[in-house]
Amino acid sequence: MLPLCAGLPETGNQKRFEPICAKLLEDDKGSFALNRLTTGGYRFEGKEIVMRELLFRTVQYAGLLVSLAVLCQESAEAQLYNGKELVKPSLVADVDAIQPGQKFRVGVLYRIEPGWHIYWKYSGDSGIPTKIQWQFPEGFKVQDLQWPLPQREKEPGDLEVFDYVSEVLLFADIEAPAKLPAEPISIQAKTDWLVCQNLCVPGHAQLSLNLSGGANAASGSVQIFQKYASLVPKELPAQMKIGFSRVGNDLEISVGGAPAGAPLDFFPVPPSDAVISHVVRDGNKLTVPIETEVKPIKQMDGVLVVGSGESRAGYEVNDHSIIAAVQPEGPTGPAGFRGILQALGFAMIGGLILNVMPCVLPVISLKIFGFVSEAGGRPERAFRLSMAFSLGIISCFALLAVIVVLLKAAGAQVGWGFQFQDYRFIVFIACLIFAFALNLFGVYELSVSAQATQGLAALASGHGYGGAFFQGVFATILATPCTAPFLGTASAFAFAQPGWVTFMIFLFIGLGMALPYLLLAINPKWLRHLPKPGDWMLRLKQVLGFLLIATLLWLAWILGQMRGADAIVRLGAILLIIAILAWIKGSFWTPVSSLRSRILAVVSMLCVLLLAAGAYGFVTRPSQLVWQQFSQATLDKALASGRPVFVDFTADWCITCKTNERFAIDTPKVRQEFSKRNVIALKADWTTGDPEITEILKKHGRAGVPMYLVYPSGSKEAQPVLLPELITSQTVLDALNKT
Repeated sequence: MLPLCAGLPETGNQKRFEPICAKLLEDDKGSFALNRLTTGGYRFEGKEIVMRELLFRTVQYAGLLVSLAVLCQESAEAQLYNGKELVKPSLVADVDAIQPGQKFRVGVLYRIEPGWHIYWKYSGDSGIPTKIQWQFPEGFKVQDLQWPLPQREKEPGDLEVFDYVSEVLLFADIEAPAKLPAEPISIQAKTDWLVCQNLCVPGHAQLSLNLSGGANAASGSVQIFQKYASLVPKELPAQMKIGFSRVGNDLEISVGGAPAGAPLDFFPVPPSDAVISHVVRDGNKLTVPIETEVKPIKQMDGVLVVGSGESRAGYEVNDHSIIAAVQPEGPTGPAGFRGILQALGFAMIGGLILNVMPCVLPVISLKIFGFVSEAGGRPERAFRLSMAFSLGIISCFALLAVIVVLLKAAGAQVGWGFQFQDYRFIVFIACLIFAFALNLFGVYELSVSAQATQGLAALASGHGYGGAFFQGVFATILATPCTAPFLGTASAFAFAQPGWVTFMIFLFIGLGMALPYLLLAINPKWLRHLPKPGDWMLRLKQVLGFLLIATLLWLAWILGQMRGADAIVRLGAILLIIAILAWIKGSFWTPVSSLRSRILAVVSMLCVLLLAAGAYGFVTRPSQLVWQQFSQATLDKALASGRPVFVDFTADWCITCKTNERFAIDTPKVRQEFSKRNVIALKADWTTGDPEITEILKKHGRAGVPMYLVYPSGSKEAQPVLLPELITSQTVLDALNKT
């Protein structure tokens, strides 16, 4: 039989599980038992082994159990364990007879063995939801399944589940057609569940119920329906309001109008492609940590639970129930206003810092003396000239703000949300910050083209207020090598802000840069307090570069939280390419470089990009061979089949291993020969160490990987062919041809 664990779907709901798909055994009655291990994994017990051991990091427990439930559907006693019927389901209705057009209820009543439990529609960190498929005669309308409020329970290993114990009724509202069939009305329900204690047993049942047509008659199950209908979450009361706000990786839920002092809880129903952590409760604020998401989650369905114990009540939270939602305090609120003031303050400080950069500081004294000289001893005219000069600086920043806002609007139109919840935006900002950090470290310099410089110089050569204005524009653009890292970073972060906030931030950066000119024009005597230019300015640039690297580390951490360790490695590869391109630019493409040197730089950059694209395809291309995970048991089983066996002892950190796999093993010739001979390929992964693999390596005189064993005849008695560390495709083929 094929391994049942191969190709299971990832549901995204059970990330905390790294289950061990160990051995599936079938007992005498055909039932399957799933024993929960103390390590948080699971194993199957019985007699006939039909599943090989396989450790999954990301394959979810829910997908595994769904597959098992399907397997168990052929057994009429699949819900039995050790002779006990752990769950006794029965199909019930709140009426015995139906009238045309009548509304009534039908449900499955589950009576559960003490100490065991079945699961709610969101099972939590483990388990699978209970399922019901209705089968009604034509014309009957079936509403959504009603789920009474479950329990939130903790399990070993800090696992959290939502379940039912002892008894529960899952039911639906039914509307009969205007014309009923003459014969008794047959209602059927197919239900699947997973019942767990220290072990989990999947079960299923095909239930049926016959109702007659005629005068309305309540059944003996009316009280059961009334009991569990009162436990079904209700619509949110008008006085209660609930709203969502996203803060980093957390979805925060704010509740208003709840009874004073009543404890609050939230039972989430996340999207199937998302992974969430445990809800954090803090007064009227509930926080749902988001671990993995395909699309940014801005709100989540679920149940708001008010109260505790027997007095608790549940309220549905969905698109329809959030009518008057509590909105997070916006920019006009007190907290938002303080945040904006803080951002503007930092923007002005950033503008002031620009004045002590090597490109700017030496200019300040010259400009102020020029304004005083042109004013002819009139302080008010010197101040107005400084105002015109400052207006030129601020205008440059305002123009940049407009460009950023327009780019942001264009990005929104094409569906790219510039938010910190979007990993693409994180990568974009990280690359930008790294590139500007390299600039501050002196790897390369930013410069303005000679034509643009000459044109601005002509405008700035005049006198009067117009000349002063263009001198401010000219000074700002000439300072590009120093200001660009700050402005580029600021504009990148500004993509995540509202347009008017972006505009204000850039205005305050310009105001901060222009402030010294205004103050010194009022009192030129303060010029003697300016620091003298020197090497300290270069050191300051480098210190600021380290601050950008610190910001880069923060962004890399966010990316890792969103997309995992592999995303950080990919980001590192992109940053390496950026560093090489920046070095080429700084070495061979400078304002004084010859045309030949610049052409060489362009060609070198293109070669780097082509090599990077090829390397990415080489590294990420998946193997086209079908590999099985190695163990001594799987090797023995493969040899017992009589087929040739190839064993690859490898590790992720072994460069030689990866080179051999790509160029010698996973090649068209070898794949064709493996397919022709029906070779079983086993991969022994030694990345994190494995005592069993270590012993086999020592047995064959090897201290490490790579090592390759070929069993051409597929016999246990025959000695394997030991291949050298460096191999070719022909080496593998020659080994297969040996007898």
